This record gives sequence, structure tokens and C-alpha cells, in this order.
Amino acid sequence: MTELMICHCRHHPDSHLSHAAAVRENPANAASKGQGNRRKRSIGYFDKFWSPGRTLRITFVNDAEESLKQAIFAAACKWLPYVNLSFELVADDDDDSEIKIYTGGTPELNYSVYGTDALTSAGASMVLGVTPDMESFERTVIHEFGHALGAEHEHQHPDANIPWDIPKVYEHYASKGIDKATVDENVLARIENSSLRKVPYDRHSIMHYPVLQALTQGDWEVGINSQISEKDKAFMRLAYPHD
Repeated sequence: MTELMICHCRHHPDSHLSHAAAVRENPANAASKGQGNRRKRSIGYFDKFWSPGRTLRITFVNDAEESLKQAIFAAACKWLPYVNLSFELVADDDDDSEIKIYTGGTPELNYSVYGTDALTSAGASMVLGVTPDMESFERTVIHEFGHALGAEHEHQHPDANIPWDIPKVYEHYASKGIDKATVDENVLARIENSSLRKVPYDRHSIMHYPVLQALTQGDWEVGINSQISEKDKAFMRLAYPHD
């Protein structure tokens, strides 16, 4: 059975700090221009991409098994053919690394901050509760590293127009102990005026949650996307160009 997933991603609570870190890292991450509406914050929407050509250091903040570290690193590297970036796995005591991962959680708890927001995080910027023996392991790691590279959820694309049966969505997630605010932020809300979205909506994106037929109105569903799609690749090439 296709199952809904959720990663407990949150946008940075301090938009000014987030914006300053994003622009300092990559000046192209400026606030969007010429877009009428603004999000409910004092700064317009802005990208959180890393500077193309740089190396992102990855470390673990807890005592993870070496085999788990290597499996996570290998899955993360699935993005590398499509971005002008490099990854480096560094020692656990490297406090200056850009991506800090905690692996001591539960299988249901997986999330990453968005892109350069990691520069404002003193602790872990990513939490991964999955392990290599799980069927969902690789796709979950790839999905969370998509966020770490600045991608948002594809089902929240401005043009997604998913016909959610909202009461049923809330009921389904509540049965799994997930609160309404988390559902609103990570499932139902659409991203308005997003400069991130440089390619059309993609039902096959690795960043798209599965969508159960039972939770939509009419004939509408999306299965489990376990691979980086062609539009995912195009998106990342635009975000991290070689030229």
C-alpha cells in the first residue's frame, strides 16, 4: 500500500537571519523581485542555494555506526551528477561542517533545514531516523538532501492543484500523532511567488510526497517516487550551474 510520508521541515523562524546567511553564502539568493504578494514575513521570498562550485562538508553529531554514515553519504551523492557541488564526509568533531546529521531518532522522524539555513544552526541541520535495512532508506535520504540543497516539497508547488480532501488529510495524520500545524506547513500549504520553482510542477519528483486516492476528491493520486526525476535534475542544474 502506498503510504503517506512526512518530514518535519520548518522554515527558519528569523527571516532576517536566514536571508543574511543565504545572501552572504550566495549573492544570487536575493529576495524575489517584482512579485506582488509576500509571505507573512518582512522579507520577500528568497532562495537558499549554496554557492556553486563549493564543497559541502558532512558530519554526524552523534556516535553513528560507520556503515550507516557511509550508506547515508552514498545516497546523498546521488545528487552530485546534477549539481556543481562536492560532498566531503568529515570527522564527527568538525564543528565547521555545513551539514550536521543526527541519526539517533525514530524511523518516522526525518527532516532537514532548507539549504543555507544550515549555516545558522548550531546543532544538527538534518535528522535521519531511517536505516539501510528499511525499504524507504535511500529515497528518504535523497529527499532530505534535496531540502539540504534548497529544494522545497514538490506537492506544494504553486501549480500542483492537488484536490485534497482536507478533513480526511487531517484525520489521517492525526491518527499518526502528527499535528495540524505540521500538516499545514508540510502537506497542504502551497508555496506562493517562489523563485525556487524554475521548472514546471512534477508529479514524479523525489521531493513529492505520495498522495493517497482516499485523501483526495475525485480520481487523483501519486505513488511513491523513489528516484531523482528528470525535472529534479533540470532544477538542480539551474540552481547549481557549471557555467
